[in-house]
Amino acid sequence: MALWVLLVWLFVGIITGFITRKISKRVSAFGMIGDGILGGAGGVLGGYLVALTTIGSTLGGLILTVASAIACAVLVVWSTKFITKP
Repeated sequence: MALWVLLVWLFVGIITGFITRKISKRVSAFGMIGDGILGGAGGVLGGYLVALTTIGSTLGGLILTVASAIACAVLVVWSTKFITKP
């Protein structure tokens, strides 16, 4: 796996973390930077999990892994609402 792919997942995840915070209109216990970090971690996790399977290479490559990175980043940031008390 190339380093640039990892950086794309991380960047997409960070942006998605910020956007998810704005869309959900909530005050996060982690703050804006924390949501960006959580989104980045979710983006890397989602992209990596799809890249590990052969689905990522056969059904669209980078597009599918970025889509899964976005979905996982949203899921990670959104799920913190249930873990922490604002």
